[in-house]
Amino acid sequence: MGKQQMATAGYKREHGLTVEQHNAIDLLVTGKTDQDTAEAVSVNRVTVTKWRLYDPYFQAELNRRRQDTWGTAADRLRAMVPKALGVLEAELDQGGDKAKVAVQVLKLVGLEKLGKPAGAIDGDELLGDLAQAQCMRRLVSASEYERKALLADLEKRLAEDET
Repeated sequence: MGKQQMATAGYKREHGLTVEQHNAIDLLVTGKTDQDTAEAVSVNRVTVTKWRLYDPYFQAELNRRRQDTWGTAADRLRAMVPKALGVLEAELDQGGDKAKVAVQVLKLVGLEKLGKPAGAIDGDELLGDLAQAQCMRRLVSASEYERKALLADLEKRLAEDET
């Protein structure tokens, strides 16, 4: 069964992520490569790559952790602003190289304008997105007759969900 098919077949892990997967996420969030991560958690590199690319629950947790990390980093930078302003003020009065560092910190504070890392942090949401993408691909490649049948089936399912 293909990864896309798995999303529509009701795939759901019964016991959450494994210890190896949690450990892999810890390492990937710190910037480790798939190879380094695989060696550290004693699995094959391909396994880590498959988790990262095809496992919606792994992807969701990795995205959540990256967003948490981003938020923590942004908070730390914001906390440095008063110190940087103090150094900048003192250096402007006295001169010296600390002012260059203070200016760099102030420039870094603008990083939140880039936004936090994207990606769903819920495995069920990712599965829904995969199913929706698969449905759209089927609609685009279908004949007019097949398209009408697919849309009718979708409308029927949506009506059933509402009841």
